[in-house]
Amino acid sequence: MNDKIIIINKNNEEEEVELVTYLNTRDNMNQYIVYTKQEKQSNGDIVIYISKLIEENGQKKIIEINDEEEWKNVQSLLKEIANA
Repeated sequence: MNDKIIIINKNNEEEEVELVTYLNTRDNMNQYIVYTKQEKQSNGDIVIYISKLIEENGQKKIIEINDEEEWKNVQSLLKEIANA
């Protein structure tokens, strides 16, 4: 997938990243975005990022996932995709 999107990073600066996919919880109450900046780890794997997608003042915004239970739920969604 080569869909480029613009996000606002922690420094409140625009950053172009590559969209990998969107994830929705089973109840459709939460949505997450999976993206990459094409950074490589020392073993050659590409680093991916996952953030919660929220709507604020009519605009979509990403926020960090800080809740351990929420992170476990996101990992479960990723495993379902990987095993499909």
